[in-house]
Amino acid sequence: MNITEKKALDLIEELNKTRTSTLAEYVSTLFKDQFVEIYVGDCYEDVKYDQHSTQYAAVFCGKIIGAFKECLIISAAYMDGNEAKLGKLMFISERAIRALTPVDGKGILQDLFLRSKDTLTIAKKFG
Repeated sequence: MNITEKKALDLIEELNKTRTSTLAEYVSTLFKDQFVEIYVGDCYEDVKYDQHSTQYAAVFCGKIIGAFKECLIISAAYMDGNEAKLGKLMFISERAIRALTPVDGKGILQDLFLRSKDTLTIAKKFG
């Protein structure tokens, strides 16, 4: 299911009526039963070359199950040898989440990390 800006904003407006919902509860409601990538700030690999190194962001991937207060619950994907599996329950503190995006075929978190010099190109094209 495609999450639109309107849907995200409408849910914020609805949840702001009581002002009791947490980020985890918002994400759980917005992305219920959908696959997401969650970045918590770690890198899984640091490739070093002669003059520079490249770090690759580590992400959790899984299907949103629900939330309890500040805890987001996902059915996490994991690798068993060379086989991808799903179903490891993972409980993530919303305070640990630095970025989250749906797995929707419109790029992955790694694609969203840009160089500062790319921002002018983006602004010219879409601004």
